[in-house]
Amino acid sequence: MSAVCNKALSLGEEDLRGKKELAQTAGVEVTAATSELCRALELAEHGDGVAGAAVYAAAAQDRLGGAARMLGEVAEILARGSLTEETAEWYTRLDYDRLYRSGTSLGEVPHAAELWQDFARQAATGGPLGICHDMRDRTLAVASLIGNWLERIDAPGADAALPRIQSAMADLAAYTQLVAFANKVEPRDPAWLTPQNAAA
Repeated sequence: MSAVCNKALSLGEEDLRGKKELAQTAGVEVTAATSELCRALELAEHGDGVAGAAVYAAAAQDRLGGAARMLGEVAEILARGSLTEETAEWYTRLDYDRLYRSGTSLGEVPHAAELWQDFARQAATGGPLGICHDMRDRTLAVASLIGNWLERIDAPGADAALPRIQSAMADLAAYTQLVAFANKVEPRDPAWLTPQNAAA
C-alpha cells in the first residue's frame, strides 16, 4: 500500500512514513500468520492432534489481529488524504485485465482470477482506501475463522475445520500478493489505461 498511496493521495511526510511502516509491518504479520497456521496443520495431521495445533493457530490469530489493527491505522491515515478527480478517474479506467495477465505471465502473482476481480472492483470504486478496508476485512475474517475453531476445539470433528481455515489463509496471502504487484504501477501512468474507445 505504499507507492500508489504516496502519489495518489495528498498526505504529509509524517503521515506517509507512518503509513508505509504500518503497511509493511502488517504484511510481515500476515506472512508470519501463514507460517504459524502451516505449523498448526502439520501438528494436527502428523503430530499430537488439535491440542498442539491450537497453540500455533492461536499465534496465527494474534498476528492477524495485529495486522488488522495496523491496517485500520493505515486506513485512518489514508482518510486524511484526498483522492484527486484525475486519480479517481485513473483507477476507474485502469486496464485491470491486462495488468493481471502481465502479473501472471511474469510469475509475480498467483493465478487467482476471482480474487483479482475483487481487487479490481475495490480499486475502481474506492482507490487505496477501499483496498485497505478490504484487506482489513479479509484479515479479520480469517482471524474470526481461527477464533471460532479454537472455541470448538474439543468438539467432534474439530480437525475437519482446519482445511477451510487453510484455504481462507491461502486466499488472504494471495490477495496480499496481488495488491503488492498492483502497487508497483506508477499512479496515473497512462500506459495501463483502457483506451477510451475500447471502454465505450
